[in-house]
Amino acid sequence: MPVPFLKRHMQFQTSNAIGDRFNVLSQDATTQSIAEHGVRCLLIFEYCYFLLQKEKSPAEQDVIPLAIKEYKGFNVAATVHQAVETAVQQHDQNLNELCQALLQVVLENRMSCRFLP
Repeated sequence: MPVPFLKRHMQFQTSNAIGDRFNVLSQDATTQSIAEHGVRCLLIFEYCYFLLQKEKSPAEQDVIPLAIKEYKGFNVAATVHQAVETAVQQHDQNLNELCQALLQVVLENRMSCRFLP
């Protein structure tokens, strides 16, 4: 039964890393919570990539916790929450438009832009 274990592990990881309100694997997962989780993951992983490209990059095991900390510290979470909520309200019935709107949220909230000239 690997699926229940994986589900428990993912809930634990999500709950500890991001906070209890972001647990999208609960039974009441919504389009908005799933979309917000996806956008958050993309932003954090993209930022991790840029952290690892720096001359003095942190140790590999420290990159994800650091990216999560900075995601919270940059106050990106509140901005992303509002933008995803708006996108879902406006485009929930049209998957193509919703995907385009969510991609725009990712592009507008990249933390890696600090590393770009």
